[in-house]
Amino acid sequence: MPVVTVRAGSKQRSGEFDALVRKATEKASDLLEQSDRVLVVYKKGSASIYYEGDVATAAVVPSVRAS
Repeated sequence: MPVVTVRAGSKQRSGEFDALVRKATEKASDLLEQSDRVLVVYKKGSASIYYEGDVATAAVVPSVRAS
């Protein structure tokens, strides 16, 4: 199962989690246009987004870093 990782920026301490959730939601929404299922797993300072797809699709969707 392909995965995209979204990381929170270290410069935004006060709104770090909010920024991470916003970026993960945006990326998950984009992936839902190509996939039937998307799973977001939050960790400290990052989120991993797992989705159904093939290797060609995984190469098209780059990792995103929250700023």
